[in-house]
Amino acid sequence: MSAELRTLLLAQGLPGASAERVLEYHRRVLDENRRQNLTRLTEAGPFFSGHVLDVLELRRARASWGETLGARWLDLGSGAGVPGLLSATLFEDEHWVLVEAERRKAEFLERATAELGLGARVRVIHGRMEKLCEDLGVEGVASKAVGPVGRLYPWLKESSTWNFLVLFKGPRWAEEWVEFKKGPDAGGLEASNEWRYSTPEGASRLIIQLRRVSRGTSIRPKRS
Repeated sequence: MSAELRTLLLAQGLPGASAERVLEYHRRVLDENRRQNLTRLTEAGPFFSGHVLDVLELRRARASWGETLGARWLDLGSGAGVPGLLSATLFEDEHWVLVEAERRKAEFLERATAELGLGARVRVIHGRMEKLCEDLGVEGVASKAVGPVGRLYPWLKESSTWNFLVLFKGPRWAEEWVEFKKGPDAGGLEASNEWRYSTPEGASRLIIQLRRVSRGTSIRPKRS
């Protein structure tokens, strides 16, 4: 399985060192998956298409949108560490805060962060985002498979100093956005950018960038 995953990684033009770090991360996920359910995408192909490719495309999207790569971001509902921990594993200039409400998953993230030598660039917080009103000093928030924007935004609107909310979405995103714009928080976010791509299996994917609106301006993050 490692050989197949390595081949898929190198086909993306990744340096050998980056591929090896991802393989090490993958081994830790597989080991932990025997104790708790982190992901059903364990085989090389599905793991690449369902996790690694999303992180690679997120990086490409952010570069295309003119974001400052290397800025600190928050991964809401990190779970197995996607996108945040995997991003930091792939790219040595990535800085992330991983927020996870489930204690056992947060403990896995803490162990993996330490074992992969990412403690200087990754911080793990066990808790619920709506209770974390401290200034986490992040440029943006990314979330994958946690819930619709109408559920996520109320958790975030009082927290930290983020400018962007980035979501991994499927074909029903347009309907989800229409519903959000009908609700009480409609004025808090505006659509900014989108990024479309396909998996090797031909499935269509979408990454959405939403900009936070606050008195007509975005909020600059404080550095911690």
